[in-house]
Amino acid sequence: MFDCQERRHAHVRGNGKSGAKFWLDPQIEVASPGRYNAREVRQIERIIKDNLGKMVAKWDEECARVEAEGTKR
Repeated sequence: MFDCQERRHAHVRGNGKSGAKFWLDPQIEVASPGRYNAREVRQIERIIKDNLGKMVAKWDEECARVEAEGTKR
């Protein structure tokens, strides 16, 4: 689910840990680390950095779709 009212972000869940939240812009930063330790947070940040273009494109695509559906009502 995309919360298009907030700036671009990603939620990360896995390994039975509570979710972390990362802002994608204006730069990648941790909004909330959840139960991930510093090393895991750095690994997640690297993964996000490597996939940032795809993530931003998907965010923009989904939010444009939601906005278009909202104007049809």
